[in-house]
Amino acid sequence: MKNLFDLTGKTVLVTGATRGIGREFAEGFKNAGAIVYGTGSSAESIKKLDGSGITAFAADIRQPGVMDPIIETIAKKHGRLDVLINNAGVASNTPAAFFKEDEIQSIVQTNFVGVFRACQAYYKIHKKKGGNIINIASVLGFQATKLASVYCGTKAAVINMTKALAVEWVGSGYRVNAICPGFIDTDMTEMIKERPELMAQMQDHIPMRRLGTGEDLVGAALYFASDASKYVTGQTLLVDGGVSSSV
Repeated sequence: MKNLFDLTGKTVLVTGATRGIGREFAEGFKNAGAIVYGTGSSAESIKKLDGSGITAFAADIRQPGVMDPIIETIAKKHGRLDVLINNAGVASNTPAAFFKEDEIQSIVQTNFVGVFRACQAYYKIHKKKGGNIINIASVLGFQATKLASVYCGTKAAVINMTKALAVEWVGSGYRVNAICPGFIDTDMTEMIKERPELMAQMQDHIPMRRLGTGEDLVGAALYFASDASKYVTGQTLLVDGGVSSSV
C-alpha cells in the first residue's frame, strides 16, 4: 500500500525558517525526505541556516515582489514547488490605545499582506502545475486576548483568506489550508515567560497545562503537505493543547 505521508523528494518553501516554529517546520520536512528551502528577514538572519541542509533566501516579506524570484528559482531548478508554508509573522504586546502607525503597519504587512502576496506569487508563477499552500495563523484568530488586538485581527484575516483562496483556486489544482497554533514556546512568547503571574494564568488557560512546542506542530504540516490530505482544502487545524475547546 502507498505511504500517504511520503514526502520524499518533494520541494518545500518555508517562510520565516530561521527560528522558532519555522525552523521546526523546515527541519521536520527535511527529516521527512523533502528538499527544503527557507527564508529569513535579512542576509544576517539566514546565516542561522548555514550547514543545516536547508537552502536559505533573504526575504523581507513586507516588501512587494520579494517572493517572486525565490519561487521562480525553486520552480525552475526542480520543475515545481510542491508546498509553500507561509509561516513568517510578528507579534506585539502593545495596548490597543497606544499603537503607533509604524507598528500597526509592520504587523499587518508581515502577518497578512505578505502572506497574501506570497500566495499570489506562487499561484501566478506555478498556476499550470497546481500547488499546496499551508498558512500559519493562530488560535487568536478565533478568540481574543488582551494586548494583541492587531495581531488577532491579522490572524483572523489569514484564516478567512485561506478559505477564500481555497475556493477560488481549487479549479487550478491548488489546496489551501491553515494551521492555528496555540501558545507555543518560542522567542515570541518570551515576553510572557518573563512575567511569572501572566505565565501561570496562561498555563491555567491551557487544558494540557503546558506551552506547545514547534515539534507539536510539525505533524499537522506534514499531513497537509502529503497525499493523506489530498481531499482536504479550505480547512483550519487548531493545534493548541485544547485552548479552543475550553471556551
